[in-house]
Amino acid sequence: MDTPAQTIARVQARLDDPDFTFYTLEDYVRSYNDALDEIAERTEIRERYVYVKRKKWAPFADLRGVLPPNALRITSVWNPSSSKWLEATHPREMDNTVGRKWEANIGTSRWWFMRGLWFVVSYPVTPNDISPLKIYYTSMFDHVSIDGGQVGGLNIDLQDIPPDFTTAIENYMLYDLLAERKEVKKSLEFFQRFSDQIPSLRDMAENRMRRDRTPRMGARRAIGPVRAT
Repeated sequence: MDTPAQTIARVQARLDDPDFTFYTLEDYVRSYNDALDEIAERTEIRERYVYVKRKKWAPFADLRGVLPPNALRITSVWNPSSSKWLEATHPREMDNTVGRKWEANIGTSRWWFMRGLWFVVSYPVTPNDISPLKIYYTSMFDHVSIDGGQVGGLNIDLQDIPPDFTTAIENYMLYDLLAERKEVKKSLEFFQRFSDQIPSLRDMAENRMRRDRTPRMGARRAIGPVRAT
């Protein structure tokens, strides 16, 4: 993956702006970060995890103060105590399949879902198991800055971004910066190029995450209906 400085230099050359006549370096950095935001939201390529504590007899794990502000979506849950992935479900499915009092059932946790914004529910409740759950989530990229800031400057190697995403970043920056210059036709052409790349980039992200979630090469996690235990 190219550094932000390398990507910005190529965009600057394509815009024929070697002396920062039309844009300042701050403009290029802002546009680069906007491209990262757009790609992160559309593809969910950046994934991280946190450990969340559980309490005795409690089906809910509280994510407040655990997830960072740039988190987008919970994607999966790993139960270290059983060394198994929990399967995603929904409260309505639990009510229809298990019954309204499903929260009272005890056993080894096998399913999970979100309740509200901040609570991960694991079912069944494991009464004496207070080991943490490993929560995977997608997130926005950390922004780069001219002086480095708290994260990194323009010469850092962005390990989270596959090389295939470099062209998408450039196309988004060209769309954004040409729009500021009121070159509407060219701007829209580059936005179309960017949009055309998103499905394949999204597929790449999904395939990578699917591989990361299988216990062995080629294995797949079976998803079946919830049953009372």
